Amino acid sequence: MAKKVSYLDNLRKELGQKSKASDTLSAAKYKSTYGTMGIKNPGDRVAATKAAKANDKAFGQLFGAILQGRRYDDKTGKQIKGKK
Repeated sequence: MAKKVSYLDNLRKELGQKSKASDTLSAAKYKSTYGTMGIKNPGDRVAATKAAKANDKAFGQLFGAILQGRRYDDKTGKQIKGKK
């Protein structure tokens, strides 16, 4: 059973995940643009694309948490739906 999380705790968690995803995206973009020690690797562009998708997903979850109060399970990543 999913642990009950308060609204503010959930926002704090989602903001932390968005920040981490944004940092990862910045590092991946820098590495794909300038390479490691000036040597570009074709795989870095793929990593930057994956990081961009993860950043978009984190933004969507943060946006949903702020406006709609959505919560996601940490272990499965699935949305926790409230009881009706």
